[in-house]
Amino acid sequence: MTYYQRYPVQLQLQPKNGFGVTALVLGIIALLMGFIPFVSLFTSIPLGLLGIIFGILGLVRVSKRVATNKVMTIFGLIASALAILLALTSSIATGAFIGSLGSGDSTTTSAPVAYGDGAELQQEEKELDTFPGQTEDDVVGNAGEELSIRGVKITASEITPKNDTFGNLLCSKVVLKNDGESEVSYNAFDWKLQYPSGDIKDHSISGGDSLNSGEIAPGGTAEGNVCFEDNGEDGQYILISEGLFSFSSERGAWITDR
Repeated sequence: MTYYQRYPVQLQLQPKNGFGVTALVLGIIALLMGFIPFVSLFTSIPLGLLGIIFGILGLVRVSKRVATNKVMTIFGLIASALAILLALTSSIATGAFIGSLGSGDSTTTSAPVAYGDGAELQQEEKELDTFPGQTEDDVVGNAGEELSIRGVKITASEITPKNDTFGNLLCSKVVLKNDGESEVSYNAFDWKLQYPSGDIKDHSISGGDSLNSGEIAPGGTAEGNVCFEDNGEDGQYILISEGLFSFSSERGAWITDR
């Protein structure tokens, strides 16, 4: 008589380490790209975010014991996070350095020069009013004057009331001239209005010839109205232009007394 003994068959599952490997590869690539200012904003940050997502998925697999590369996955997460931080830091530092060079040049060229003896031969330069919140990097002028801001020549008219479809507004017509050698971006949301009370409001939607957003080629111009809510205040209004996506701290400010 023959006896057969049955033995349990154990199946060895292959570890699923793909997510962890992917996280590490993305993290390393993103970290290397993070040393390139500005370009890293569009490379390292997306790759770093993907690396973090794959790293989290990889750790979930490790916790379920279907993956065995816990250390590799953790290194992928760390590399991805460092890549994002490096991309932001390098771009901000480079933008600040470039902005400091620009402001240094403008300071040198705009320094007052004295001529002759006494007050009779002083340089003819219009004194500008200061305003609350003004910084040392602000380029200030009265309404209607042309100012050079972040490489673009900008003129802003006085703030005037306007009855619009969207209500009572205060509007200024702005003209932007690109006298540089490369394209420049512009956006209506670069503009803010500081009211006599000190309240600062963003650009409001207007049904008129509003300034939109786009690019200006070298030698080209763009113009349109920037409008804000009219709350009926009397006093000094400050129209402010600051680059929303610029690393420069330089702002333009036009003063209107109403």
